[in-house]
Amino acid sequence: MVKNNDHNLSITSQTITQSQFEELFCRYYPQIASYATVILDDKTAGEDIAQEVFVYVWEKRRELSVGERFHSYLFQSAYSRCIDYIKKNKRLEKYTQESLLKFADEYHSYLKNDAQPLKELFSKNFEESLNVLLDQLPEARRQVFDLIYRYGLKAKEVSEKLQIPQRTVESHIYLAMKFLRKHLSPHDFLVLTLLCKII
Repeated sequence: MVKNNDHNLSITSQTITQSQFEELFCRYYPQIASYATVILDDKTAGEDIAQEVFVYVWEKRRELSVGERFHSYLFQSAYSRCIDYIKKNKRLEKYTQESLLKFADEYHSYLKNDAQPLKELFSKNFEESLNVLLDQLPEARRQVFDLIYRYGLKAKEVSEKLQIPQRTVESHIYLAMKFLRKHLSPHDFLVLTLLCKII
């Protein structure tokens, strides 16, 4: 469900210039990092994957063409790197590795599925279950999550509204989603991550 806004980018040439690359990075790095973080359940690893994607884009800037589906290329590139990371991470137990691979596949398929409005994909008792879980979060974390999920604010906007550092907001989001991932059904959590404006 990642929507394409590439037509708004001022990139028309075959070769990506430094200013154009910076524009791409500012627009898509937070989305790619959040996407990889959700898949890997690891914020540091997710950010590393996003950095690898953009390092590759910069290195191949004379070969890549930025068009209407460039955002899909970025997410596909991040997805492939996440799969490689999971398979090569020898510290993961086999069950954990298999679970992450299955989650990555399901999550990526949801991103490409525009067939239904997202809210129709939730289970019937989703909101009730979510509210019960949110009541278990620390007040500040619940407030940050509400501003993002219910009001659609970005991390930067939440930071300004609550007058707290953006990194603190991002930490609250990550910890809230980590908690919800453990307690929601896999299906509901997948759809929740798409509805939240962290991706």
